[in-house]
Amino acid sequence: MFLVCGEALFDVFINGNAAAGSDVLKLEAHPGGSPFNVAIGLARLGQPVSFLAGVSRDMLGERLVAKLRSEGVDTATVQRLAAPTTLGLVGLDDQGVPAYAFYGDGAADRRLDIAALPSLDPAIRAIHLGSYATVVEPT
Repeated sequence: MFLVCGEALFDVFINGNAAAGSDVLKLEAHPGGSPFNVAIGLARLGQPVSFLAGVSRDMLGERLVAKLRSEGVDTATVQRLAAPTTLGLVGLDDQGVPAYAFYGDGAADRRLDIAALPSLDPAIRAIHLGSYATVVEPT
């Protein structure tokens, strides 16, 4: 079994070329986060996988957990927390180069409670740690 540890967030894409002075932005949000995607990819390849992360109890967190479960990812090691879901905003500049901004201060994926971490399943043979959650505080 694989254990994937890291963030689960929503990638929010700014669609279209809204003028700088426009009052309206068209947004499209997708569940994501590199470790979240790795866990789903492993499950789609038929590999047993569990996901370890802090995930919000908010409406976005509910969708993240539902997506993991629908893909066959074990969520027994997910910590549900009363904190918001991180948002990764993605837009394009005038040359089509992506620009990113992450909004995650105080978010669930940064608030894992070490004392509440479960014992690891003895079936775990590989651990994948990633990405954004490993370089931001406090997690």
